[in-house]
Amino acid sequence: MEDEDGTSYYYRGNVDNNYVQFGEYTDDYYVYRYNSYGSDYDFVTLDSCKYYNGSCNETNRVLKYSAGTPMYWRIVRVNGDGSLRLIYNGTSTNATGQDLMIGVGAYNFDDSDPKYTGYTYDRNTNEIDSNVKKDIDTWYKNALLETVYDNKITGGRFCSDSSGYKTASEYGNQNWNSSYNLYASNDRLDQADVIQTYAKPNAPTLKCPSTSESYGGSYRLKAGLITADELVLAGSLPYIGTYDDSYLSNDWNFWWSMTPAVYNGNSSLTWEMMDNFNPYNGTSSANDGLRPVINVMPDNGFASGDGTAENPYIIE
Repeated sequence: MEDEDGTSYYYRGNVDNNYVQFGEYTDDYYVYRYNSYGSDYDFVTLDSCKYYNGSCNETNRVLKYSAGTPMYWRIVRVNGDGSLRLIYNGTSTNATGQDLMIGVGAYNFDDSDPKYTGYTYDRNTNEIDSNVKKDIDTWYKNALLETVYDNKITGGRFCSDSSGYKTASEYGNQNWNSSYNLYASNDRLDQADVIQTYAKPNAPTLKCPSTSESYGGSYRLKAGLITADELVLAGSLPYIGTYDDSYLSNDWNFWWSMTPAVYNGNSSLTWEMMDNFNPYNGTSSANDGLRPVINVMPDNGFASGDGTAENPYIIE
C-alpha cells in the first residue's frame, strides 16, 4: 500500500517471522507500580499513577528492568522510505499480557471534549501533549534517548487522524446513534458488524488525511503509537464479537492506538485493541496499555536472525 514516502510492505495475519531484537535498557528502568485487587499495574509517570489512585507516591517507584535487559519488537511494516516500523513486544519474544507493554495509562485524564482524542490538542494552538504522549515521550527519554540506539531511530511519520468530524447520520452509519460525532477513521474502518447493518469494505490508509481540527494531525516523532488503520491492515477486524488472526492479538485487556474514533456528546473515544482481539472505541480517560512504536533505519540490514521467535532479527 502507498504511504506518504512510497510503497509500504506490511505484515498481515498470524505471522511468526517478524520478531526483532533492537536496543536494551542501558540503565536500570523504574516505573510506578500500584496493586489493585491483587494485580500490579505499572505506570510510566507518577502523574499517571496518581490519576489511577490518588494515594500513589514516590514509595510506589520500583525497578522494572535492570540495566542490560534487551528490548524486543515486531515489524509492523517496511515504510516507503525503507525504514522499519516496529511495535514494542516487551523484553522477550514470548512476552504476553502486561509484559508486552511499557506500562498502562490514560490517553487523557479528561474525556469531556472531542479534543481529548487528539495525540496533541488545544482549541487554538494544538500545543498541549495528551497524557499518553507524555508517557511515551517519558519512556523514550529514560530508555533510549541518550543511547547509541537513538541514532538509528528516525523521526518517523505518525498520524492522529482527526479529520472528517461529523455526525453518524451524515456518514449514513447505522451502527452509532445518529447524533454521535464520528471521525473519518470510524467511517472507513467500522464497516460491518455481526448483523450486517453497515456492511461495506474496510478502507484503511497509510496516508495521514489533512484536518481542520486543532487537535490530532500529522507528526514527526522518535516514538508514538500504532494507528487503527495499521491494526486493520495487520488482520484485526474492527467490531465487537470478532476474533482476528493477527500477530498483534494478545491476552492483555486493552492497549491504545493513536487514532481518534468518536465523540458521543459526553465522552471522547479513541481506537484501541481489546481483550477479544479486535480494535474497539475506548473511552479516552481509561487506563489502558502502552506499546510504543518506533521507526528504525538499519544501516547494513540485519546483523543476524531469521525473524522467528527462536532466532529474531538483530539490529545492532
